[in-house]
Amino acid sequence: MMFGTFPWPCIHDADGIFSIQIERDGGFFRYRRACGESRVEKTVVSEGSAVFVHPVEPVNLPKEVTRFLEIAFPPVFIGPESEKTVFLTFPIEIGVFIDRDGEYVLLDVFSHCRPKYSLYGPPEKGVITRFFRSAVSDTVPVTDPAREGVLQLTLRNTSRGWVEVSKTVFDSSIMPIWFDTGAAMRGEMIIFSKMIAETRLLDVPLRDGMVLAAPVIRPRKILMVDMEKKTFFMEHGVG
Repeated sequence: MMFGTFPWPCIHDADGIFSIQIERDGGFFRYRRACGESRVEKTVVSEGSAVFVHPVEPVNLPKEVTRFLEIAFPPVFIGPESEKTVFLTFPIEIGVFIDRDGEYVLLDVFSHCRPKYSLYGPPEKGVITRFFRSAVSDTVPVTDPAREGVLQLTLRNTSRGWVEVSKTVFDSSIMPIWFDTGAAMRGEMIIFSKMIAETRLLDVPLRDGMVLAAPVIRPRKILMVDMEKKTFFMEHGVG
């Protein structure tokens, strides 16, 4: 089991994908984590009641450069005034949280995926994005759960013409991620034209029994985000 809730202190080996351990050392606790060649050791001076290992928004590493996730995929042609549900993948970052007085306190974030960045839109108006390239399919794909989650995306073309779609951008401040044996999200992309679309991620699991992951990023009002509608407005093209 890779994700879940574990007792305090704990030793957790996720089938060789990564390992974490928290051990008492006198009046302190020692946290150690190994993921590939990456190693981290920290001293924790306060005791927690549990340890949570959850998939988190994939924009935290190597540091917070952007809050936007851009997923590029092979072009999908969608007809006028129609909709289609497709499946994409997104990169996985893993967060380790401590339960302290009923709140999630972030202790560590790590990943097997090396982050890449891009610019969505022109230099003077665009936004930096965490860039990820995905395949596209009409069924739930088989993924490496240590590296990729599944995104179910409903494309809704409200225009009167055919539109080619090959990218989507989401804001991570409103990014519900669900998990069981792997991570998943559900979203929708409302297409108004070849240049303009609106995206949102839905607070609904991909399948029954999934658990909502703890967010690293707390919602806040930032540029180009409608917090009431929980959407991102793509105005620099969808193809």
